[in-house]
Amino acid sequence: MSNKKPTFVLIHGAWHQPAHWDPLITSLNAHGYKTIAPALPSVANVQTAPCKDINEDTNTVRKSILAELNSGANVIVVPHSYGGIPTTSALRGLDSASRTAQDHQTSVIAITALTSFILPEGMNIPEADQKPMPSGLPEIMDHPPPELFYNDLGEEDRKKWAALLRPMSSGALFGRSTFSAHEVIPVHYLLADEDRAVKLATQERMVNILKAGVVEGQVRTEMLRGCGHSPFLSRVEETTAFLRKSAGENV
Repeated sequence: MSNKKPTFVLIHGAWHQPAHWDPLITSLNAHGYKTIAPALPSVANVQTAPCKDINEDTNTVRKSILAELNSGANVIVVPHSYGGIPTTSALRGLDSASRTAQDHQTSVIAITALTSFILPEGMNIPEADQKPMPSGLPEIMDHPPPELFYNDLGEEDRKKWAALLRPMSSGALFGRSTFSAHEVIPVHYLLADEDRAVKLATQERMVNILKAGVVEGQVRTEMLRGCGHSPFLSRVEETTAFLRKSAGENV
């Protein structure tokens, strides 16, 4: 087991970029944590090579995690929104029990989800939302109105972060989870009751699904009242504290 502080690997959501994590990265770095924020190909490469499925995002997440594990650090993954699906799909064999059995000293020790789609194997976003699968989608999807993501930010901040939104590959967005990572890795789930993109009812439904069939305490939750879809922008201090708790700090 590594004695170093774990590395937070931050996985952005649909239409977002690593730069959206900047305020949270600054805060975590100030508390002595290393952070990694890979760019998902479904957004980063959408204009040159749109993703046909979720696999490129999953592979990118896994490579980022393995690089940290191989450097001697444990990892806490921090997915936001859509980012939960490629994140959990990337975690097969990276939990503590599996890594120890392979004679490795490091592992993924927690999934710290921010209003994220943490789903069992085989489920996708429409099913989590209890909606039918969309049909006739364009290969490249423009982002929805920024108010869905930033309703609790002031106008200037909303414009600043909205300017960084990019189109997204629809083939990735509606991909299915390929691994029930919550069964082998503890989950810390931050709910936001004013989220307009992933409604609270959907968040709570996912948490209930995750809790079913796992030992008590495997899934921990906290609620941010009056918070929208992007607590890493609107509630940086509280989000930082939530992450530090998931790393074992008494905050």
